[in-house]
Amino acid sequence: MMKTIKIVVSLSLIGVLMYNVEWESMGAHIETMSAWAIAVAFFVFTIQFPISAWKWQKALELHELKQPFVFLQKVLCIGFFFNNFLPSSIGGDAYRVIKTVPTEGFKSRAVSAVLLERIIGLAALLFLGLIGGIITLLYEQIAVVSYYVTICLVGGVGFLVFLYLMKKGVFSKFEARIKKIEKLEILTHNLGHIRRNPKPLLEIIALSLVFQILAIIAIGALFDALGAGGDYAKYALIVAIVGVAGVLPISINGIGLIEGAFALSAIQLGMDYNQAIIVAFMMRILVLPLSLICGAIYLFDGKREKSAVETPL
Repeated sequence: MMKTIKIVVSLSLIGVLMYNVEWESMGAHIETMSAWAIAVAFFVFTIQFPISAWKWQKALELHELKQPFVFLQKVLCIGFFFNNFLPSSIGGDAYRVIKTVPTEGFKSRAVSAVLLERIIGLAALLFLGLIGGIITLLYEQIAVVSYYVTICLVGGVGFLVFLYLMKKGVFSKFEARIKKIEKLEILTHNLGHIRRNPKPLLEIIALSLVFQILAIIAIGALFDALGAGGDYAKYALIVAIVGVAGVLPISINGIGLIEGAFALSAIQLGMDYNQAIIVAFMMRILVLPLSLICGAIYLFDGKREKSAVETPL
């Protein structure tokens, strides 16, 4: 039932987006698109895959889990393929967890590694959006940008204060109580891994920033393909808003929701609606070949595993 609702939501959102398109203007924009800029965007989307696998590997290492890079790249790719059939843009994470669950020790470390990577990725996204928002406000006053910057600054300061108080031991009694609760022992154990290994954490942060900067560059390349100019501060804001929207599990793989968030944020930033719609759907189209390749890897890997099981020793 829920899957049917999500499909209806996706189709409804796409219908609303298409209803507001000026088709004559849309056709003119598409005819003038630069193939070179589109190729740049596709290349950027492609190199995001190994970067994503790399930061996941670092997150696993932080939890004392060792996995070869090639294996993680394959699992990540298959998880990306599964996203096409699951709610939200992070649906394939369950597959990643299943494939990296340790046979010894706390099995939740695989979950914690994926969650940590996702949380840091989202934080990097919001941080770059904050920088883009501040730059935008220096030359243009936009209400939605002011709200975004204010929320991020307040949230960021609050988080830093929380970390400072934790370091000073203000919450030590609370932490001691948590450790006594058997069901929360896993949580404190995983947090201990993160505290003891700051180097991998810094590497994950750096890789997450690189990953999100590449996303901004890809969107910039697609807007450049339409001759829209290069306001990368606004592109950073769009990527941040779209990234948050993609987490919401109300449509299949964020279809319709992500495009809607993209178009709405672009309009709020004074950009052309038709160009925004083209870029939003071009992002889907450009990752489709990558998704098909990942699907082929999944089918091939499944057949190979089945053959290995059926082959007598």
